[in-house]
Amino acid sequence: HEVMEQQTISVAKAGIICSLNARTSILAAANPINSRYNPQMSVVENMNLPPTLLSRFDLIYLVLDQPNPVADRRLAKHLVSLYFEHPPVAAAT
Repeated sequence: HEVMEQQTISVAKAGIICSLNARTSILAAANPINSRYNPQMSVVENMNLPPTLLSRFDLIYLVLDQPNPVADRRLAKHLVSLYFEHPPVAAAT
């Protein structure tokens, strides 16, 4: 957490020990535990990350997917079609 706390990084290589400035923005993403966001739990509980780490971020933005079997299947078919030139032909029964 040194980079996020003090905006420095310590390096010890080949007998050289130094502390470098590290001014940067951090963009992070996390999936909820059990792969499904539970609105009955807090953000910290859903991501199972320590509050000390989450408190380092200035903004936490949730992107939640509302399950919709019809739209999900349509999207999946479209994505698969992007990588198949000739979709497999269904076997005759």
